[in-house]
Amino acid sequence: MDADLVKAMFATYVVGVSLIRLLDENEYFRLTAMKKIWGRSRGLMLHFLTNVALPMIFALIFFCRGLISMSTF
Repeated sequence: MDADLVKAMFATYVVGVSLIRLLDENEYFRLTAMKKIWGRSRGLMLHFLTNVALPMIFALIFFCRGLISMSTF
């Protein structure tokens, strides 16, 4: 299996776990700390961007790179 596809699967896993944690009733330490420091809306936005959106972008990039490398064989 191509390394880029493995990275894409891992990034997708990180996105899934982060979304589950973000939507859960219990808040986790990082989210609570970000909300205290930045305020509620900015803290949620920063948490979403760093823990969900950025890994999702990496997943898409690595998935595309993996598909391209598989198609060149």
